[in-house]
Amino acid sequence: MLELSPGHLQRLFTSWAGVSPKQFFLCLQKDHARRLLKTGLSTLSTADEMGFRSSSKLHRLLVQFEALTPGEIQSEGAGLTFITGQCTSPFGQAFVCLSNKGINSLEFETANLGYEQWRQGILQLYPKVQLEQSNSQACRVIEHVFSDNPNQTSPIGLHLRGTAFQLQVWQALVHLPPGHLASYHQLAAFIGKPSASRAVGSAIAKNPIAFLIPCHRVIQSTGELGNYRWDSTRKKALHIWEQGLINPQG
Repeated sequence: MLELSPGHLQRLFTSWAGVSPKQFFLCLQKDHARRLLKTGLSTLSTADEMGFRSSSKLHRLLVQFEALTPGEIQSEGAGLTFITGQCTSPFGQAFVCLSNKGINSLEFETANLGYEQWRQGILQLYPKVQLEQSNSQACRVIEHVFSDNPNQTSPIGLHLRGTAFQLQVWQALVHLPPGHLASYHQLAAFIGKPSASRAVGSAIAKNPIAFLIPCHRVIQSTGELGNYRWDSTRKKALHIWEQGLINPQG
């Protein structure tokens, strides 16, 4: 026995994991449901196996944490076509994946991530999706994204897949304007979860769309830049470039 009150246990668990015990349990449920669906079980059989009274609860669980319906998880991207390509950006080689909804992935090349490895990562998420190669389309996206006059460019659609918490963190990042920085704690407080700094950091590490979801604007509470999944030197370069855009005479 832990000999802790329920309230104390919840605060202790949330401080350690960044999410409440209930959220942690729901994540375990989601993972189990995904495994069952992958075996070929129907939505109704999966819901029954998990003890749900109806398939609607399964639907809500997966949409909340996966941003995908049970049917979409079973289809594994069948019937979808994504355009993939690579292009040289002002900050090195960049990889772009486009769906009919917008940018699905935008990543920079690093010592640990090459183009083919990146493509394989997309296929792991959508095993049956059709990938078509078009470097020219990728270059048009990169030119648009890194325009010197961002206020004169039209909005770009994003095709995001993530848990409800990840989407909340990514949305908060989009509200950070160029040249403005925030710590992990400040971002956690902004979304109303001041004790979830660790979970915020985990969501940032899974950001699939560089620059447009500006995780490079998140720094350590000490003022140091901190790590960046696409190289800390590139993070510093992005800061300098954005400062130049907002202070052209500086």
